Amino acid sequence: MTTTLASSLKPASVNFETLHKNYHPMLALVKELIGVVPACDPILEIWPTGFRTYNILVPNMFNLPNTIFGKKSFKASMGLAMYFSSRAAECPYCSAHTCSFALRRGATTEAIAGKRTPKEEAVVAMAEALSRVPAELTLAHCNSMSSHFSPSEVEQIVYSISMMGFLNKFMDAIGVELEQEAINDTADLISKTGWKPGKHVNGTYRVTEKSTLKTDSLLTYLRVVRQAPGAVRLEKKWTKDVPNSYPEASEFLRKETGHSFPILKNIIQPRVVLALTTVLRDNLNAETTEVGLRTKNLAGYIFTRVVSNDQLSAEVRSMSSNYTPKSDDAIFETLDQIARAGTPGDVKSCKELMSSLQKHSGITEKDAAAILLARAASPSPAEVNEAVIETTTAHLGPAGIVEIIVWLSVLQLLHRLGSYYTLVKQTV
Repeated sequence: MTTTLASSLKPASVNFETLHKNYHPMLALVKELIGVVPACDPILEIWPTGFRTYNILVPNMFNLPNTIFGKKSFKASMGLAMYFSSRAAECPYCSAHTCSFALRRGATTEAIAGKRTPKEEAVVAMAEALSRVPAELTLAHCNSMSSHFSPSEVEQIVYSISMMGFLNKFMDAIGVELEQEAINDTADLISKTGWKPGKHVNGTYRVTEKSTLKTDSLLTYLRVVRQAPGAVRLEKKWTKDVPNSYPEASEFLRKETGHSFPILKNIIQPRVVLALTTVLRDNLNAETTEVGLRTKNLAGYIFTRVVSNDQLSAEVRSMSSNYTPKSDDAIFETLDQIARAGTPGDVKSCKELMSSLQKHSGITEKDAAAILLARAASPSPAEVNEAVIETTTAHLGPAGIVEIIVWLSVLQLLHRLGSYYTLVKQTV
């Protein structure tokens, strides 16, 4: 049996009865989209900002429910992008869920299996390139997409791939258990392409009931419409008074967090600006953090170095200046060294890494554990091994663990989004 953060967090997880009581419309909508309420929900609610982050980002980055009511060919393409993004990131959990999403939206089993049209090949190539670490996206990928999709459609597919960055990082690093329904829906198909559930299944998996996925129909639309108002009410509550356009959103974040997040300048869709602005404000809230904003940003810096994103590194380091004294800049040299080194494979090495961090001013055992966890969780796939779990859970509480992984997941979304916009701006 593989030890995961999910298994260690299980005693602190929030039960589904409570989740349905507080958030039923959102849970019902997700079940309509992929056939199951994800097992990540009880874990995310351990740190409520994490659950809120997830539920603000998903509908807005995927343009839901509008996508469901849109052109079949486009939503099928978006589903393919989400699936192959997850495969490139080596997240078996998201691969199963996005396969279900894609098939329900009209993607073909042939496209999943490898027999694709030029249009489908363009989608797959962009999704894979943008999701690898480091990103391998080129102008050729973008030009190929432009020959099949309008500019707004290309951007929406990029948003969906970026959103998968958040989901891939969280599900993989935590090791969320894959639901039996998801196995029944997709395992027979994707196992033939090399997919294995790995740590997301305890023991040997098997299909217990053969599923026949149905594509969207009038009944799908009616069920979505029924739940949408409740979900919208929750979202409006969470995003109240947050601007949805640039430069207002940038100025809002500068006042709320001390950083203006210039990436927002590139985004046209108001609901995406609104979602990202809300999520960044919430995740950098000094009143709700469990680990402290200084530690959180140092952990984020580790991520940016692991994924080789110099621009995002500069952004995170700039953010860190709000919490890290100028005299303590030397800690970034240590973080650079840790990022270049492999994740420790035994408890002794984990403790040695933590000791090296504690030589810097103000870094406690708890802080060092958070940074160790970030180093292990940053690669794709994550390197969260038993030694890391044993060491970090001894110093970090469940809410702190969830907070760190959620923050890295937000940064992975920004990493993919920024990689695209940095490339595209070169042609402007």
